[in-house]
Amino acid sequence: MKSDTHADLKVRNLTLLSESELGTLATLEVTNWQEIKGGSFKESLDAWQSGPSEQILGLGFLLKNNPVGMTLFKRPPLSPSWACANAATIHGLKISLPLQGRRLGHSAFELAVGQLKKEWPEIATLMLAVDADNASALAVYRGFGMIDSGPVFEGPDGAEHRFEISFLP
Repeated sequence: MKSDTHADLKVRNLTLLSESELGTLATLEVTNWQEIKGGSFKESLDAWQSGPSEQILGLGFLLKNNPVGMTLFKRPPLSPSWACANAATIHGLKISLPLQGRRLGHSAFELAVGQLKKEWPEIATLMLAVDADNASALAVYRGFGMIDSGPVFEGPDGAEHRFEISFLP
C-alpha cells in the first residue's frame, strides 16, 4: 500500500505549470552522477521547451502542490534511432535529491505512464534505455513489468539495458 506521501504525488503536463512552478523545477537538484547520466532539471526543461510539442511530452511531479520531479517522453523522429515507429521513449525521470530514496520514483513512473497513455493514446509501446549500473532505475522498470531486451548494449555513456512494454491488449 502506498504511503500518504505517495498518495499526495501528482503528475501534470509541463504546459499546465505556472512560470513559478517551472522556475522551481529548474532549480531542483539530483546527484552529480545522475546529472552526468541524465542531465540536470534545467537541461531537461530546456530540451522540452526546444522540442516540437507533438514529439516531446514533458511531465512534472508535484508533492502537496510543490514541484519535486519531472520526466520527458519522446516519439519519432525525436526519439532514439533504436525506438520503433509506434513507440514513445522516456528520458530523465528525476526526483529532487532531498526526496530520493523514498520510492517516489516508482510512483512517479506509474503516474507518468498513465499520463502518457492519456496524452498520446496512439502509442503502442514504451521503450527506454537505462545505465546498467543504475540499480534504482532497473528496479523501477522491472517492478513495472517492463521486458529487458536481452544483452547489455554499449550506449553513449557506457553499458545500458533497453526495456520495453506493450500497451496493446
